[in-house]
Amino acid sequence: MNTRNLHRVALLAAAIALAACGKTPETAAPPAPAAPTPVVMSDGKVEAAFMDVLTPATPAAPVPMAAAEVNEEVLAILAQNPGLNATELLSVPAVNQKLASILTKLGQDKALQGRINSTVDLAAQFTGLDGPPGSARLDLDIAKYDQARTARMLQAVLSEDPKQLVGFLVGEIGEATPDISFGGMSRAPNGVSIVPNAPAAKTEQPE
Repeated sequence: MNTRNLHRVALLAAAIALAACGKTPETAAPPAPAAPTPVVMSDGKVEAAFMDVLTPATPAAPVPMAAAEVNEEVLAILAQNPGLNATELLSVPAVNQKLASILTKLGQDKALQGRINSTVDLAAQFTGLDGPPGSARLDLDIAKYDQARTARMLQAVLSEDPKQLVGFLVGEIGEATPDISFGGMSRAPNGVSIVPNAPAAKTEQPE
């Protein structure tokens, strides 16, 4: 092998060595970047991707029962218990369970409690009860409710929406206020009475 061929073999060996080490000779052009592989999505995946973007991060609040469904349940309960008054209907298992649920929710909502309390305080002023806010309370007797009023009460309870229950109670207080303020009644025909809160019992301190 002549000197020229030996030189070519040496250059070829050097190129192979550089390629093995991840390098290329300075004269070699850099390799072109590989084209990205296209991602093919089915129509279902595309729709799901859009839904992921549009769906809120926090889950939506549960939708309360529709008014029509609640009304049907009320009519069914009234039909199944024809001899019970409004007070007794609250003890029917189908009603009592939802009553406990709605009262628990109301107990956790200070704003709704405040709405009831402020309505009672305003009615107390109209009836001549003096005292600071919170010195009067609602005394509600529902045993003599007629069927229409009983149905409205049941609709509020069975909705399991504390706003509806508060709306019902505030409406009852507002309806009763003229009777117990200007009419001189201690209890309005709808069973509402506004009475002073009993003073808290004093705890005797040991001597």
